[in-house]
Amino acid sequence: MSESESNTPAPAQSESGSIPTAVVKRRRVSSVWIVPVLALGVVGYLIWSQVMRDRGPMITIVFNDAGGLEPGSEIIHRGVTVGVVREMALTTDLQSVSVTAELRPDASGLAVDGTSFWVVRPEVSLERIAGLETLVGPQYIALQPGDPSGNRVGSFMALDAPPRIAPADNRALRLTLNSDRLGNLSAGSPVLYREIRVGEVRDAVLRDDATGVVVTIDIEPRYAPLVHTETKFWRTAGVGFDFGLFTGLSVEADSLDALLQASISFATPERENKRGDRVESGASFELEDGADEDWLKWVPVVELGE
Repeated sequence: MSESESNTPAPAQSESGSIPTAVVKRRRVSSVWIVPVLALGVVGYLIWSQVMRDRGPMITIVFNDAGGLEPGSEIIHRGVTVGVVREMALTTDLQSVSVTAELRPDASGLAVDGTSFWVVRPEVSLERIAGLETLVGPQYIALQPGDPSGNRVGSFMALDAPPRIAPADNRALRLTLNSDRLGNLSAGSPVLYREIRVGEVRDAVLRDDATGVVVTIDIEPRYAPLVHTETKFWRTAGVGFDFGLFTGLSVEADSLDALLQASISFATPERENKRGDRVESGASFELEDGADEDWLKWVPVVELGE
């Protein structure tokens, strides 16, 4: 045995003769930090939930032409801002523009099937003057709401122009008028009784045999009692001119509505035994080109609806 080997100290042994082992103790996390961490988590959750409550539904509106719109443009209904445009991008076919907008939470009921959207632009015509505020201000998106009880949807196809007529009232009296021509009538043309607007034209189509046209009109529920089986309908000429050598030129217009656009008028016989029965939706009448002088003298007493 060498000298170095003989001088190496032997490992210490316990009295029992075994070698002692090291014991590692884990450091405990102080309970002092638990309360701040939990409080921070609760505060974060409350902030997140508040942000989510303040956000309304996101919808997508596809426009053929989104000229005048930009991120930040407003969606306005009845003079109130109900949403804002967030993003704009071309569709995959490059033929239209997809607009992503956020509605206000209290306007989430507008995101239903049947809601119509369009861009408000200046419009001046004989029939209407609208959107003039966009000449000096930003253009915006307007809408016509669908049935609030309808299905919730998130995608819409925008209209190219504002709708000419309001959504159909399922309580209205819907009638059809037969004529050999349409003339200047169009969807939205007024239906007048004693120069008061009581309804409107919904649409017009050719007869099945193409020998004439069928015009569909709606009479407001309140005025439905005015229509009986012997009621007469005629197209209002709008403006009439008469020239006499001694009387000169005279101009006649049934009403402002008739002056601006073609309209339909009707009259009901005043004697109950001559006016016939009240009609229901689906009844059909002939649309005359003009009124008989006797029709204009009829003044029936009719109890209007509520």
